[in-house]
Amino acid sequence: MVTRSDLYIPCEDISLAGSLFLTQYDQPSPTLIICHGMPAGNKNDNKYGIDPQHAVELDYPTIAEWCALEGLNTIIFNFRGTGQSGGNFHPLGWAEDLEAILDFLIKQEYVKKDSIAVFGSSMGAAIAIYVAARRKEIAGVVSFASPAIMNRRANPELAIERFRDMGIIKDANFPESIEQWADESRVLNPVEWIAKISPRPILLIHGDADEVVSPGSLEILYREAGYPKDMKMLEGIGHRLRSEPDALKFAIEWLTYKFVSTM
Repeated sequence: MVTRSDLYIPCEDISLAGSLFLTQYDQPSPTLIICHGMPAGNKNDNKYGIDPQHAVELDYPTIAEWCALEGLNTIIFNFRGTGQSGGNFHPLGWAEDLEAILDFLIKQEYVKKDSIAVFGSSMGAAIAIYVAARRKEIAGVVSFASPAIMNRRANPELAIERFRDMGIIKDANFPESIEQWADESRVLNPVEWIAKISPRPILLIHGDADEVVSPGSLEILYREAGYPKDMKMLEGIGHRLRSEPDALKFAIEWLTYKFVSTM
């Protein structure tokens, strides 16, 4: 049996909306943080990154329940600017959000403190790599469709207007510095951080039919990662994780092998 609790977690002066799925175990258990990617659609389409135009996809609560049934306490949440979370989108803000979720979990009695893993998709995967490199409390990482290289954002004014239309930048006076905002993606550059995750395990997954992030990113990141590391290029798999049950199955099996089977 899995229990679900909806909650808000503070991060600086904003709140992050999330849902926690607890396993049936009566002892501290391995715990997974799931990080969504950039939302699709318009202002009302982005709770947990969900795009209602793709109704055939698994939603994040369903994925979280699946993980919990396999023995992983699982938390899903909206990064700032998305869903019911406060704030405005900026890449380093998303990194701060993940750290706030991690800090929250470390304090919970149901969490096995040396078995907290992060599973990120696309932009969420880049955030997972960056934060795991800096926070040793993260015991393992699954990255799905992460870009290898993130440069300074070109045409930041146009990007900001697009994100306003999406509803993930809400405040008219944000950002205070367009130049600083534009440079944050470069700071997160996954290829520069991934080696620092070692000796904790990382699984890198990509689809060879990814239409958004080049499948070549997989080999670049795998080459730069330290050990232990695993990689999987999935045939016929595209960019949207929730459309790809084979990718999810592979990732969850890896996570349960690394963290649940050792309990």
